[in-house]
Amino acid sequence: MARLVKMDEEAPLKLETAEKTYFICQCGLSKNKPFCDGNHKRVKDEEEDKIYIYDEEGRITIKP
Repeated sequence: MARLVKMDEEAPLKLETAEKTYFICQCGLSKNKPFCDGNHKRVKDEEEDKIYIYDEEGRITIKP
């Protein structure tokens, strides 16, 4: 299923406790939600004037 993701942050949210540090997904692409699995790196080169739709195979770019 394709997903439309609007990401304002390029990195996961870092939560630190006394015992452990957690990274929470902010891009919506993690396969280990709510935790980050590094998939946000796929969106770092996106251009603002394009729409990117992500699916299991990769990304499709559609110009507005």
